[in-house]
Amino acid sequence: MRRSWRVIGLLAVLVLLAACGQKPGVGSEGTDALSVGAGATGDAASPSEAGGADTGTTTVTAGPTRTQSPGTASKAAGAPVAAAGDRTGISDSVITVGVHAPISGAAPLPQTSFERGAHVYWDFLQTQGGVHGRTVKVIIRDDEFNPATAKRVCQQMVEQDKVFMLVGAGGADQITACAQYANSVGVPYLSAGVNENGLRNLRGYFAFSMSYAAQSPMLVQWAKQRLGGGKFAIAVEDTPSFADAHASITTAARNGGLDIVYDKKIPKNVQQTDALTIANGLRSSGAQIVYIITSPQSFVNIAVAAAGQGFTPRWLGPGLTSGLNLVAQIGCPAIDKANFLSPFPQLDVIDRLDRDFRPSYQRFGGGTPDDLGIGLWGLNKGLAQLFLAAGKDMSRQSFVQTVESGKLFTTNVYPATQFSATNHFGAKTAHMLQADCGSRTFKTVAEFASGF
Repeated sequence: MRRSWRVIGLLAVLVLLAACGQKPGVGSEGTDALSVGAGATGDAASPSEAGGADTGTTTVTAGPTRTQSPGTASKAAGAPVAAAGDRTGISDSVITVGVHAPISGAAPLPQTSFERGAHVYWDFLQTQGGVHGRTVKVIIRDDEFNPATAKRVCQQMVEQDKVFMLVGAGGADQITACAQYANSVGVPYLSAGVNENGLRNLRGYFAFSMSYAAQSPMLVQWAKQRLGGGKFAIAVEDTPSFADAHASITTAARNGGLDIVYDKKIPKNVQQTDALTIANGLRSSGAQIVYIITSPQSFVNIAVAAAGQGFTPRWLGPGLTSGLNLVAQIGCPAIDKANFLSPFPQLDVIDRLDRDFRPSYQRFGGGTPDDLGIGLWGLNKGLAQLFLAAGKDMSRQSFVQTVESGKLFTTNVYPATQFSATNHFGAKTAHMLQADCGSRTFKTVAEFASGF
């Protein structure tokens, strides 16, 4: 049954990764972003809109857990209240979480790695006592790197799978489309920080890391202090989702005294011809540092085309997926020394920051851990803290009240987060990663940084 946020309130949950744009009309501020309490129907896109048939589903489950006393959560100002809390997706033994991710499409996450890493933290937590005696069941659906498909599969998880919450695991366009749908039907939604446009006014949305716009001052500081400043280029994917990031980096660069010599929008899916044109424009501008927001695949296409023209600037950008080792493996040597902020660190420092990750991954995930596994581990570690704090009898209402109460949540993997009823972007730090083409990996060159 569909319900507005005035009736049922909200929750929050958490995620990883997102670095891609979206189709025109998705993610702009407007009636969808302000539909909280308006009883919007939130009909999902039809298969013809989505561009394909239903996508596959993967389910992973973690075992029973012990009870732990929850932290006290104050009632957040403006938080909706219902006489009986909405506990859809929660039984005495199971909490069901829905995740959508670009497992296929133009910017795919490694499917085996994603599915293997999704349950590792929950299996580890079971050995430590777990979450209030309940199993955590994770349902994963492929959104095909398409916002219409994301909306459709999110509707399937809400209406058919009866999930307690939704999580976005990649792509600003997909995250925005699903978050707007979820908000319209009263289902809470959380992701790593991407855009603020189209999301900041959604009552049910929470970002578990810094938005791209919030990262701009840090990136300008890095460009000046660590890269020596100089001629600065801005290449941002042509999508409403990234309008706030574009405005933010432009302002930060000007205020920082950087010389902006190139500022153009680039296509969502950069093909070889596009890449050559963009690379030539960047080279002709004389840019020494290039700020870029696009999918990892498009970034690599542009960087390789630029290197082919003898143009090797320092690439720089806000983070989620462009700092994955997979990008270094296919992009080196063209992306050598590229810097991207990230909500989670790389494999070179994770053993010091969290000694449980590697042995747990080897035990429960099988094989050698990867950096996507770190992102999933940190995400689920944070989510478990939210569950524990909300208490054994949590509902969507009590969960979100706990998140909004001002309590500080720390994982030592993701940045510490602290939310309120008026601020659903709760992180203030990030890790800085740098491509090391000698090893074809990214290295962590700064941890939990708030500035440079």
